[in-house]
Amino acid sequence: MTISAELTGTTAVSSQTAHVLAQPEVWSPSLTGSLEGLGLGVATYTELHDLFEASRQEKVSLLILAQHNTVFAVRACRVIRDLQDAAVMAVIQREGDLIPVLDAGADDAVIARVDPAIFAARIRALLRRTNPAARAGMLTIRELAIDLEKYQVALDGKTVALTPTEFRLLAVLAQQAGRVVDPRALLSAVHQHDYSERDAQNLVKVHIANLRRKLNDSRSPNPYILCVRGFGYMLERRSHARDDDPLQNLLDTE
Repeated sequence: MTISAELTGTTAVSSQTAHVLAQPEVWSPSLTGSLEGLGLGVATYTELHDLFEASRQEKVSLLILAQHNTVFAVRACRVIRDLQDAAVMAVIQREGDLIPVLDAGADDAVIARVDPAIFAARIRALLRRTNPAARAGMLTIRELAIDLEKYQVALDGKTVALTPTEFRLLAVLAQQAGRVVDPRALLSAVHQHDYSERDAQNLVKVHIANLRRKLNDSRSPNPYILCVRGFGYMLERRSHARDDDPLQNLLDTE
């Protein structure tokens, strides 16, 4: 899991994860940065079976094949199409290999030396085409639905009444779901003002406590909002935490 304090404001396109089958000669840190800049958590794998296993356990919004071997990339495109309902992007070495991977089932494809800004734009367009909820301005995390256009929140189908600040905090956390956001960055994204670390911690703590109460987190064995001691807050995508989750020892209950 990635711990990050970077916020993306209105540019975020998803609250989920991109799973990348990456080879270093094709996949670069700048492309990872492009995905994270869109609000996507990024999990990279070097073996196809590891990507399969992870994708079976967690719903993802984007699968990326960044492979030097075009024959392997074509085969992988064909087999992962049925893995889950997720967009598939191929990153390949040569321009001449674009057509084979697209014909094999990739929704889009780029060459490895693509400009990161153009790559991000292609990803945004791809997710708009393949994710109707994103087009409608909806974020859905487990049983929690957040309408970014109507400023409405529902939990298990029932409307949750939030203050404007609570809604904005929840929306930012939802856009960064699965990633830890520090209090100062969180509050600055909501109020467009730079707070001191101490002021941010105190203010956010109060709002988060109210949010957790309204989401019934204190009564749930699998709460939505987690406090990660020493780092900040995170909206949990998973219904059940992994036994080996490295964050478990850092979690505070509030």
